[in-house]
Amino acid sequence: MKANFYPKYIFTSFLVVVVSLVFAQGKTLDSLKQALNTKSAHDTVLCRTLSLLAEMAPDGEWEAYNDQLLKLAETNLKDLSSKDPCNNVFKKHQSDALNNKGYSAQQKGDIHEALVFYHQSLKIKEEINNQRGAASSYNNIGSIYMAQGNIQKALEYYNKSLKIKEELKDKKGVATSLNNIADIYINQGQTDKALEYYIQSLLLEKEINNKAGEAISLTNIGNLYVKKGDLEKGLEYHTKCIKLREELANKNGIGMSLNSIGTVYLLKKNYPVALEYYTKSFNFLQETGDKKNMIWSYLNMAEVYIIQKKYPQALENSSKSMSLSKELGFPLEIRNAAKQLSRIYTATGNYQKALENYELHIQMRDSISNQETRKASLKQQFKYEYEKKSTADSVAHAKENEIKNIELEKQQAEIKAKRYTQYALFGGLALMIVFAGFIFNRFKITQKQKVLIDMQKRVVEEAHKEIIDSINYAERLQRSLMASDDLLNKNIKNYFVYLNPKEAVSGDFYWASTLHNGNFCLIAADSTGHGVPGAIMSMMNMNSLKESVQENLCEPHEILNKTRSIIIETLANDGSMEGGKDGMDAALIVFNSEKTKGEFSLANNPLWLIRKGELIEYKPDKMPVGKHDRQDVPFSKQEILLEKDDLIYILTDGYADQFGGEKGKKFMYKPLKELLLSVQDKTMSEQRDVLHKRFEEWKGGMEQVDDVCIIGIKI
Repeated sequence: MKANFYPKYIFTSFLVVVVSLVFAQGKTLDSLKQALNTKSAHDTVLCRTLSLLAEMAPDGEWEAYNDQLLKLAETNLKDLSSKDPCNNVFKKHQSDALNNKGYSAQQKGDIHEALVFYHQSLKIKEEINNQRGAASSYNNIGSIYMAQGNIQKALEYYNKSLKIKEELKDKKGVATSLNNIADIYINQGQTDKALEYYIQSLLLEKEINNKAGEAISLTNIGNLYVKKGDLEKGLEYHTKCIKLREELANKNGIGMSLNSIGTVYLLKKNYPVALEYYTKSFNFLQETGDKKNMIWSYLNMAEVYIIQKKYPQALENSSKSMSLSKELGFPLEIRNAAKQLSRIYTATGNYQKALENYELHIQMRDSISNQETRKASLKQQFKYEYEKKSTADSVAHAKENEIKNIELEKQQAEIKAKRYTQYALFGGLALMIVFAGFIFNRFKITQKQKVLIDMQKRVVEEAHKEIIDSINYAERLQRSLMASDDLLNKNIKNYFVYLNPKEAVSGDFYWASTLHNGNFCLIAADSTGHGVPGAIMSMMNMNSLKESVQENLCEPHEILNKTRSIIIETLANDGSMEGGKDGMDAALIVFNSEKTKGEFSLANNPLWLIRKGELIEYKPDKMPVGKHDRQDVPFSKQEILLEKDDLIYILTDGYADQFGGEKGKKFMYKPLKELLLSVQDKTMSEQRDVLHKRFEEWKGGMEQVDDVCIIGIKI
């Protein structure tokens, strides 16, 4: 369509009339379509109308409007000179339409085509100096690189986008970039750093009342809490998110939120409810054509079926996940599907298929880890092949001319020989002078560098020494607050304590005290966090316990109730968004003076009793000693009438949660129970040694994931 050119004032007036018509009717689709059919409309107005329709029309319609927009913009650009005032207007619409096509391709899983469209859009935006649009393109390109596992490129483009948005004071855009950069930190395992970025993003979205962006931030925070093991907090954020997305009628977002809630119930071991949510999620995602997230729905439904040992259904879903992952070319999803298929085939006795898929899982895992190395290697290989080919061509050409030049070389050789002798003499002398100067200069530089390096080394060594000294001091301080050997030996005698911190200082601790009535209480606890933050939290928890006991409380549940209120009050003003939702999981037991009865209260951590070769488990209250949805519910009290040779164990979750073994899985509680049963006849010190040896063997070369604390007592 050729552009209709009007005098400037006529065009401006007409634009005002059309836009007023659209906005007076609330920007409804009907009013936009009415404006689109206005016969006298200038092409710039038609482009704007098509752009709005592409933005507002539902799935199944908007792409047709976007294609019209691209065609109309490109048709006008062919007929306009670069100096025409409408040129940049049409270029902006062209770049927006290309960006939309990139988004469409990305949603359908064609990331290669999406990347092409995004780069085309970016090039035009940079050409017309559309900074806001360029920031959007940088962000979109970063998301593609993120999906491909190219972390370095993703971070590069996300930071380019963030820089422009900050310069433009674009709060909505900054919030999006903060979310994306947080995803990078998640990928690198820095969850605390990621949470900071997610919360900053959420606050910005609320400030500008962007409900769609707020929903994304709520999802991300919910997922992160689930990743950290706080399922209730994760469910809380996902529930808030799905309500927002239902208000917005965002079917794709609803599907993803349903999937996230399903995962929470899976981790809570409520498998029927988890499957219900996964199935609902899949239906929404299939309706919107979101193939990437359909992959995860297939995987998650298969996981539930595996747990339920419904292997045919598990195989069907996992196979569909693999097929879709290969179609889209996503290595991460292929890796996960292969690992899941290997488990299914192993369980059903098809070991050949199990091995094939396990090898594919390893291949994809290594592919993701070494992507940058392989790219560099491939680039070097192409460079080598090119240089090799160039060298071969040069040699062939040289041989062709060799015969022609040989006679001329003979004639000139004698003259050159004389000249070379003279040149060599003077050149050698000059070279010696230059070399001597170079050596002297390097000697002076080396002396200066040596002094600088020595100074830097001393600074680093001093800083390192100060850090180590501080940590050692913190470790001594923490130890001084824990139960002393004298106190334990006086009250329980035959026991062991196995405390194995992840770092020098620990979030896990054990604490004891003689109570007002002469009874003896002992606690094994897991504070929020580990390392230095965990140690600080543990010291606060021990002081809270001490304060509770000083109020002459003697019942275990009363001690935990009071300790909880002290912790909540202490952390109420810690400045966090959650308002101090920290504390500890704990098992607290009180022995009477004759050691004939044990009364105990349990917060998320169990107590195990081995009596006459049988292990009996006492279940805990499902709430921590700290701020929680059930913080007003009192802790319950349980009791045991003790018998001679009873073995009592209180413990934290660090031992069972350790990854290791041949398959890199968690140790789990059942094998830990079996291990304790196998050593029940050994002395308490021997039991401790076996526990430590088995833990180190299981861990192998893997990183310790958490602090470990197990206390064993023989009556």
